[in-house]
Amino acid sequence: MKRTIVAFLLCLLVSKWAMAQQDSVLVCDVRFKSAKFDNGHAGSGFLLKYKNQIYACTAKHVLFFAKTDAMKTISFGDDLESWSFVSKSNPKIKISAGKLINEDSAEPLAMPPNGDWLVFDTHTEVPSGIHLFEIRSNVLKVGERLYFMGYPYGSNHPVRVEGAFKGYTEAGNLSLDVPKGTYNGCSGGPVFDNQGQLVGLVSLGYIDQKTDTMVFEPASTEYFKKIIGNK
Repeated sequence: MKRTIVAFLLCLLVSKWAMAQQDSVLVCDVRFKSAKFDNGHAGSGFLLKYKNQIYACTAKHVLFFAKTDAMKTISFGDDLESWSFVSKSNPKIKISAGKLINEDSAEPLAMPPNGDWLVFDTHTEVPSGIHLFEIRSNVLKVGERLYFMGYPYGSNHPVRVEGAFKGYTEAGNLSLDVPKGTYNGCSGGPVFDNQGQLVGLVSLGYIDQKTDTMVFEPASTEYFKKIIGNK
């Protein structure tokens, strides 16, 4: 029994060490055919391996910071030049996004979005040093420690914030108890458990002026699964 516990703890430490040695969170560098709409840090993002395919993910509402004046829906039309997921620690490393899987010219670009995931195909080889997340399969427990990562605007270093799982919202998002902070720019970053398994994506976060507490509601992985299921 002791050997089993030691082996489990060793695996956990190795997993945490591996994440520390890799880029677990990236930034979205978006280029349009009209350069005036370019944004080198529209939001955060990450890579996700699911059913032997690799996807590049960020938050759908990041489109508010990566759009042309003509974009009114979840569609780039013919305006997009490129969307890249870039390493801040080594800007030469970037993953080019392919097709936007959940593009929908009938869905208005609005807040709150309908499931805050933006999911791209990617067929480029993933460079060494870039972490690939995998989705957690077992159920979350109230009080469980969870973490999120992202790059605040203007920062060259990511934040890694610890919080506690409170439950699910009526909309099916996660509800986390996290410290108050300014996390602008972290939208689209990964939310994961203490084994590095993905449980959500950084979405809604603000300070409730009445209670002076942080409201933090990441988008769950269920919407991602729905997107892939409808592919």
